[in-house]
Amino acid sequence: MRRSLLLIPALIMPVLSVQAEEKANSPWKGSAELGSIRTTGNTDTSSVNAKFGAGYKGEVWNSGFKVEALTSKEDDITSKEKYNAAIKFDRNFSKHHYLTLLAEYEDDRFSGFEYQSTISAGYGYRAINEQEMELDFEIGPGYRYDRLNEGGEEVDETVLRLAMNFAWTIREGVEFIELLSMDDGADNTIWKSETGLKSQINGSLATKLTYKVKKQSEVPEGTEDTDTEFGVTLVYSF
Repeated sequence: MRRSLLLIPALIMPVLSVQAEEKANSPWKGSAELGSIRTTGNTDTSSVNAKFGAGYKGEVWNSGFKVEALTSKEDDITSKEKYNAAIKFDRNFSKHHYLTLLAEYEDDRFSGFEYQSTISAGYGYRAINEQEMELDFEIGPGYRYDRLNEGGEEVDETVLRLAMNFAWTIREGVEFIELLSMDDGADNTIWKSETGLKSQINGSLATKLTYKVKKQSEVPEGTEDTDTEFGVTLVYSF
């Protein structure tokens, strides 16, 4: 079931290409990303990185969701397998002020956790809200619920979430993003960072470079507290 996430971009892209022009002025926007690397020789390695996301921007409500999948094999042995999903709703009160609700889920086979999940609500301030640049700050309480692989122990706690979202259209066809967040709990604090640079190839296609960092203050024994990812993907926007 989880591996079916990898098929989402391939299944929807033919339909989206037909409807792209009709939706050019729609408040709904989205993208599908796919990256793959294969090496042979002394070591055979392969990896697939897929992502699908869509969002709605209106006068009163903004919403968005995304799903991601990352798998990697070395000599036919799985060395990485991770799945993420998130959904977010913003209730706008003015150009700069809004309330936000966010739910996140992560299933990382090699993290020591069976899964990690968080739901949070809070206040958001759009310090910059222009067509070429957006800068958001968010703060609010949340609740984290995790399950460990070993023994299936469940861990839950309240957290304080802090986040910053920055998007800058440097010039036509080139966009830079920076996403930072911290979920601060008494037992575990999680920091996340995502840096991306997207360059347009034509009207709908672009290439994207992404660097992600996730650091946790407490992790299961035998696992690292910091994970990093560097990805190169082809992006289809609609």
